[in-house]
Amino acid sequence: MNGVPIYREMTAGMSGGSPAILLGEAAMPATSTSYVHFDVCPTWLELAIRHLSDAQVAQAARVEAWKGADENARAGALQWEFEASMQAIVAAATAIDALYAAVRPQVKLPQLLVDKWLEKRTPRHIQMSEVLRRALSLRPRAASALRQNLGEISRFRILAVDPSGMTDAPILHPELRVGVEWRFAYFRCDNARLIVKVTLRLILELLASSKPQDAEVQAYRDTLWSRVEALQHSNAFGPQARREQRLSML
Repeated sequence: MNGVPIYREMTAGMSGGSPAILLGEAAMPATSTSYVHFDVCPTWLELAIRHLSDAQVAQAARVEAWKGADENARAGALQWEFEASMQAIVAAATAIDALYAAVRPQVKLPQLLVDKWLEKRTPRHIQMSEVLRRALSLRPRAASALRQNLGEISRFRILAVDPSGMTDAPILHPELRVGVEWRFAYFRCDNARLIVKVTLRLILELLASSKPQDAEVQAYRDTLWSRVEALQHSNAFGPQARREQRLSML
């Protein structure tokens, strides 16, 4: 075998199973202990930015539609912005999940801690924060910021998956100043922009401040940094981006 093409989504693999190289529909064992890992963290970040760009176009369309009196146009514009914003937010949250999944196999958690999480039904974002803290050797301040930000991002992701706890009564849209379904107020462009920016900055700061003790995690961190760092210059964060503001968790 002459080798396999290395695409930009692939990084040096961390141990976690028998390596195999996919060739068409068939899979065969690699002839070397060196193998590749398909890293979806930057892919999900790219998808988040792409959907954010769509949400910005939808937001502009919504502003124009609401200058008129056509109710169908108004409703359609709200729906478009909602769908694009929700996809951007979920993609951003999934990027962090992908980072967690990549380093999780290298972290040996105490069984007492695992049992405690099961007993107390510890929220997933707290478990993720602890695993990332250990894998990246984060300082207390960075670990605290990670836990807080993951909690906020996780809330939006949960609402996108299971909105059963939300009210059916209309709530005030922060920009339109009229009552709308809750999803149109939560999943709108401004919130999507803030969450995507916070997620990207959070991952960059995690990578920049981390000092992994595990050599494989360090190698992964170095490779991921080069992919993620370039994304912060995306046009989605350019002149159209408004000033930073708090998430509107109504």
